[in-house]
This record gives sequence, C-alpha cells and structure tokens, in this order.
Amino acid sequence: MSHWAGFLWARTHRFEPPQREKRMQLRASEYSLKVNERKIKAWYWGTGPAVLLMHGWNGRGMQLCAYIDPLLKAGYKVIAFDAPGHGQSGGNKTNIIEVRDVLLALSEREGGFHAAIGHSFGVACLSAAIHAGMPVDSLVAISTPGNLTRLTHHYCRAMYMPTSVEQHLLQKLSSRFEANTWEQFKHGYPLSDTIKSTLVVHDRDDEVVNWHEAEQLAADWPCSRLLLTDGLGHRRILRNIALIKQVVEFIETTSLGDRIDNNDINSNN
Repeated sequence: MSHWAGFLWARTHRFEPPQREKRMQLRASEYSLKVNERKIKAWYWGTGPAVLLMHGWNGRGMQLCAYIDPLLKAGYKVIAFDAPGHGQSGGNKTNIIEVRDVLLALSEREGGFHAAIGHSFGVACLSAAIHAGMPVDSLVAISTPGNLTRLTHHYCRAMYMPTSVEQHLLQKLSSRFEANTWEQFKHGYPLSDTIKSTLVVHDRDDEVVNWHEAEQLAADWPCSRLLLTDGLGHRRILRNIALIKQVVEFIETTSLGDRIDNNDINSNN
C-alpha cells in the first residue's frame, strides 16, 4: 500500500473551471514558457510592479482570478500560471521541486516580484522558490499546511490511509527530494530575509487544514501578520471581496498595522 501511496502522491487531477475563470482568461495575454522540457501555460494582465498568483494542488492559475481586477486597479501587473500537471499545462504529476523551477523561470523573466499570493500547497512551492533565490518583497499565504510533514498528513487522511502507511510515505518522500530539501521543509517553510512582510490568512472553518497551523506559520516567519476569517472554508476564501481588499491593501503598504479589521470579512461572498 505504501508503494501506491507514493505513486498517487505525485498524481494530479483536473477539474472543469467555472465560467468566471474562463472569462478572465479571455482578457489575458499569454506567456510562452517551457521549463525542464515541459510546456507551461501562463498569462499576464496589465503593467506595473509584478504580482504573482500561485494556485494549490489540483487547482489552476485562474482559481485566484478574483484578485486580478483589484490588483490591476491598484496599478500592478498580474501573473498566473498552471503548474506542471495542472490546468492547461502538460503532464499528470508534479512535485514541489518542479513547481519551484517554474517559479524561478517566471521570476527571471520578470526580474522578481513585488508580491506573491499563494494558496495551500502553492505556498510551499513559493517558499521553495524564495529559499532558492526568487526575489519577492511581500508574501501572502492563504490556507496552507504549516510544513511538508503536515501536508503529507492531510493527504493521507484524505485518502483514509493508516498511520503505518503515512510513515512509509514520509520515508519515501524524504529519499526522493534533492539533498537536504526535505529536511529544510519538513518542519516549516524557511524564507529569505529579503522579504519585507508576510501575511498569513486562514479560515477557522477550513475543512482541509486546521487554522492553528497558520498560527504557527505566522509565529515562525519574521515580519508576519496573521489574519483569521470565519465561514469561508478552504477554497471560498479565494473569492471573498472584503478579504481581497485587505490583501491588496497589504501589498500596497507592505505593513497593514491596525488596518486589518476581521469584522469586515464574512462568509457572504
């Protein structure tokens, strides 16, 4: 069973995107990108300092499309892409290292990013790229497990795998990663000290990742703030208008101070 757990770990699944994502893609300009012999589908909107949108596992670049117009209005260029094995990019499997390499390629093309917004597994990929030298001024981490060990645990729980299989999978994954990579990320996501500020966002009703993991992540990262919401879950949190407004303000100011007001954020969007 542990063999199949390792095989399924890297497999990705695609889901039909909703109409709002299809409409946003029609407004985009396309990137031509090939990384490690894989064709990567990427898009951009607008001009100005670049803000990168990083989707989660089995997601799509357009999944964060609710952020695009507010960011454009604030004067930013917005970039999104489908990770290997996701959306319209090639393949049916991937891992954090492959996604990291795509991020580094995008960063080289853009000369770094003013900000990056990541969801769930995407935050781990952003951390790996930042740790490898990708310049980012501000990072927004939404609904993410606190480390790779917890990420593995959530996967095994979702697949109803026993603890013994989870332990075998952890051993298998640690041997697959590049030298020291698993050790660097198994207990947290190290960031470069060049990052000016981070915002950790999580919903108390997240059905996939417990919000206490966000508390620990925010405590581990320097210059970090924690913003908790209610009633939005793991994915609807990406479409909440009030929260998006707060995130864009964070990116604009790099330090929100007391401007975050949790009472403005509710589950009605």
